[in-house]
Amino acid sequence: MLNLLLPLMVFAPVVAGIVPVFVKNLKKINYTIVALCVAELAACLYLFADAHHYEGIVVTVSWFAGLGVNFEINGLGILQALAASIIWVGSSVFSDEYFDHDQTYLHRYYSFFCITFGATLGIFLAYDLFTVFVFFEIMSFASYVLVAHNQDDDSVAAGNSYLTVAVLGGLVVLMGIFILNAMTGTLVISGLKDACAPFAGDPMLYAAGFMIFFGFAAKAGMFPLHGWLPKAHPAAPAPASAALSGILIKAGVYGVIVVTLKILSGSYSWACLMLALGVLTMFVGAVFALMSINLKETLAYSSMSQIGFIVIGVAMTSILGEHGAIAAYGTVLHMFNHTLIKLVLFTSAGIVYANTNSLDLNAVQGFGKDKPLLKGCFAVAAMGIMGIPGFNGYISKTLLHEGIVEYIHMHPAGVDVFRMVEAIFLISGGFTVAYMTKLFICLFVKAPAHKHHTSAHGYATGKTMAVLTVVCCVILAFGLMPHATMDRIAQTTVHFMGVHAPEHSVDYFAFVNLKGALVSISIGAVLYVGLVRNFLIRNDKGYVNPYNKKYSIENLIFRPVLFTVLPFIGAFFSRILDVSMDAAVFVINRLFCKSVEVPDTFLYGRPETEADIARRNSQVHITRSLAYSLMLFGIGLVVTLIYLLVAEFRI
Repeated sequence: MLNLLLPLMVFAPVVAGIVPVFVKNLKKINYTIVALCVAELAACLYLFADAHHYEGIVVTVSWFAGLGVNFEINGLGILQALAASIIWVGSSVFSDEYFDHDQTYLHRYYSFFCITFGATLGIFLAYDLFTVFVFFEIMSFASYVLVAHNQDDDSVAAGNSYLTVAVLGGLVVLMGIFILNAMTGTLVISGLKDACAPFAGDPMLYAAGFMIFFGFAAKAGMFPLHGWLPKAHPAAPAPASAALSGILIKAGVYGVIVVTLKILSGSYSWACLMLALGVLTMFVGAVFALMSINLKETLAYSSMSQIGFIVIGVAMTSILGEHGAIAAYGTVLHMFNHTLIKLVLFTSAGIVYANTNSLDLNAVQGFGKDKPLLKGCFAVAAMGIMGIPGFNGYISKTLLHEGIVEYIHMHPAGVDVFRMVEAIFLISGGFTVAYMTKLFICLFVKAPAHKHHTSAHGYATGKTMAVLTVVCCVILAFGLMPHATMDRIAQTTVHFMGVHAPEHSVDYFAFVNLKGALVSISIGAVLYVGLVRNFLIRNDKGYVNPYNKKYSIENLIFRPVLFTVLPFIGAFFSRILDVSMDAAVFVINRLFCKSVEVPDTFLYGRPETEADIARRNSQVHITRSLAYSLMLFGIGLVVTLIYLLVAEFRI
């Protein structure tokens, strides 16, 4: 059964992406996609419920991608596949309502919406890194269309940033995979830990690990590769934003976990690097989220910050080794919780935008003041992401915090750095409380700035609100009954995360664990009252953002390097090579071939005459030039490469 089910789960959405091309009725397309996503959700639930029974069974699809792709069930992968199915069900239901007023390019949107879904499942169900890479690239290119869907200047710019990161990241990942395969002889994820162990400390292993990490970290939105994140989320349609934030960045985190806990397992220095990057990602994202005055941009920076929390959990799992079950539990649960929470938050943001045609907090102020159901759903999700006791985010954040505290207790001497990490962890939690309080008060407490438009069916359809209500009930159930829900979910990932199950369960509601949440809540209250109300809200301007976006890392570093420094270096060396070749030809002619005319291409060192220009523009001159010969040689190489690929790998 598994031989049919796994390929069907991955390729059915990809094939379904063809349907919108031939079916014109958008309602039928939407119903078909919703049904497909529900079927995928049912399949994931079935496999997740009995995942231990299917672990170790490998399914190969030899006809795809030349070398074939391989699938396998593992605890973390099937959990993330389940989360992806939940996101796509909610996003597909909301898409029908969101695009009700503007159906431009909607057939194209639905096509790539399906393809992205299938590729995402392919990543999480992959058996080896080659399969991960294939579907990672498909996902990146398909989701680009979702980001640039509106085709306005902002969407195209955001799409270009997203695609640049995706392409560069994919190329670097591929180089890392080549090196890793050459060293270990395997790309099987479950076998990487043992295969890489003999090469511990080898610089080439670190090089391979860093290359693979770079590509996945860029997709995860980790600092300093996060520049695309606050651009892509506001530009993309809200249903696509929910997928980007809820799942696509988790594909990047999945790769970071593989590198840290499989390829470079046991490397304390690498774990410390991950810890530092996690802290920076967590704190920087929280600070920018607090300052932002764009609703979806705030949620995008929030996602970046929560990824930082997760990466800290990955680092602490690596540092604690087999005894890092608490940190490992916190990592996988926060990944899953964040998916549920962002589905509600981004769908709510989409409802706001669909009714107001704006994301500016000053324009949408007071939109939900008279909408109790939307207010309740947003409040549940907000308290979940803030880590308020009784909600799912509190459980996972408590486990992440306890992972840091556990290391401090185990190593009482020389842990000043980890105490500082704990402090920043709690402060970042306070920032989360502050910016979510800011959003809630703006949308649901303040008086409306002006009358907001609502459609004939009200501010949202019943089916959209039903989805939000169900997800909010799950958020509450997970938070109130963690041992019956969250602990059991986390237990399925123990083998993949490489840890032993904890000897005893965590008493989540004991004061020693509640204390961390209370500290963050207190810090958040101080930040909101002292910073937001006094400096980020002004009587004459409303909500303000003091940050000047032209000073972003992308504008200050990445764009100058990619579009100025690297092209200059390339042009400089190309010019040297060009002149050197012409100079060599000139010297050879003068020394050995004096009767032969000096090549027309060699003009360096003397003024260009009219005769030179005429010869340079002639067809005969072009066909006799060194550049033309090199071009023909290059074309020959490309044709030969294509022949070899077709003949040897049957692409």
